[in-house]
Amino acid sequence: MTNNSNEYIEITPSNVYLPGEKALVVLGETKTTTLYSTARDPVQFHPKLPRVVYWGDDNKLPYTIAEKVGLNNFMSPNMQFNITTGYGEGVMPVRRIIEGDKLRYVPYEGNAEVRLFFEENRTDLYFIEQLTDLNFFFSVFPEVIFNGESGKKRKIVQLNSKEAMFSRWSEREVDGPDKGRIRYHYYYADWHKGNPDITKLVYTPVLDRVSPVRHLREIMKADENKQVSARRNRFIVPVNMPTPGKPYYPKPYWYSLIESGLYDFSQKIMPFKNAMLDNIANVKYVVELGPNYFEEVFKRERVNTDKEKQARIKKEYADINSFLKGVKNTNKSIITHQKLDPKGQPYPMIKINVIDNKTIGGELIADNEEVANIMGYGMGVHPSLVGAAPGKSKTINGTEARELFILKQATLKPFRDLLLYPFYLIKAINAWPEDLFFTVPNIQLTTLDKEKTGSTTVISQNP
Repeated sequence: MTNNSNEYIEITPSNVYLPGEKALVVLGETKTTTLYSTARDPVQFHPKLPRVVYWGDDNKLPYTIAEKVGLNNFMSPNMQFNITTGYGEGVMPVRRIIEGDKLRYVPYEGNAEVRLFFEENRTDLYFIEQLTDLNFFFSVFPEVIFNGESGKKRKIVQLNSKEAMFSRWSEREVDGPDKGRIRYHYYYADWHKGNPDITKLVYTPVLDRVSPVRHLREIMKADENKQVSARRNRFIVPVNMPTPGKPYYPKPYWYSLIESGLYDFSQKIMPFKNAMLDNIANVKYVVELGPNYFEEVFKRERVNTDKEKQARIKKEYADINSFLKGVKNTNKSIITHQKLDPKGQPYPMIKINVIDNKTIGGELIADNEEVANIMGYGMGVHPSLVGAAPGKSKTINGTEARELFILKQATLKPFRDLLLYPFYLIKAINAWPEDLFFTVPNIQLTTLDKEKTGSTTVISQNP
């Protein structure tokens, strides 16, 4: 973007090019993104339904997170790795066999009703959708659906994954028999556009978070006794990875990568490098401006209006350009306009670096590598497992990679246990055999002398 005076070119909001003296100006920033900035009261959108609890102060948080991950070339592959590793070989019904003091599990083959359920439900699709939402948001919204039968023939016959992006909770009940419970799950595709069109909103009863099986049995009994006007056949099973102080929507720990400012820094590296490379013959200096540089100028000179601020920014770039014309000692960096930090130590508000065009383009390799490592650390992914170099002249061998992969699989057990719970609820309600359990078999890497494919399948003891 070029300003009207053509005296500077805005490459990105944080990078400006001065054609006059061929200088690239980098604006320092201290702002971070706060995803849960304010606590907002639930919103009443219909007189007969409980108020909806917004997800994020603008109710757009899931959209914001998905967009940010999709734009970042470190987060995106890390997220895919966590999702696909968590999937293993999918959900498998197994039979538990006790032999002395040992347990072992074998694929379950003995019940026609169980086989029919897995035949009629896309458990592979369900499981990958649940893993996706749990990794992105620490929240999933499984839905169980009954058949039309009564008595002992009444069974759960369908298991769906309601997409987290379009899901919201109703406010907890403050009194009555459902005190403390969330009564409804609201499903709507356009939350980001405002309050829902009630004709397009789907609201579904929610089971008790602590005792969903007992709660569902109570509902079924009330239905059989015709204590309600219409039988309820669809229910949401609340499942999430709990985090402190977030009773409705957990705050995933990896969000710290965004709120700390690392995400913003990461997003600036590639545009900056591209600008440097595109202007490789036209860059003689990189001018680094300290955090809140222009805010300090505006405050000191009492510049208030937007028009005055724009004119002052233009003048400052012209002053920098003029200053560079007088630079004689081109083999050194020049530091001027220092300021004291909170500890009383001086730091430069302006730092001018002379660029050697022979080496330009490689100056941010270390920054890129550091960001990749921190992103991997924050998302629980060792960089070597997704293809990133762990450091200059550093490599890991196959044994180390295999052990890292096994360690990663071990950390997935709490996530898998949460996602397997709806299957155990169905088992309890449908009165499936007691020796039926569910697990997620791991793909275990091995050596070619043991397995020609380099991998084998291990039925983990998630039950």
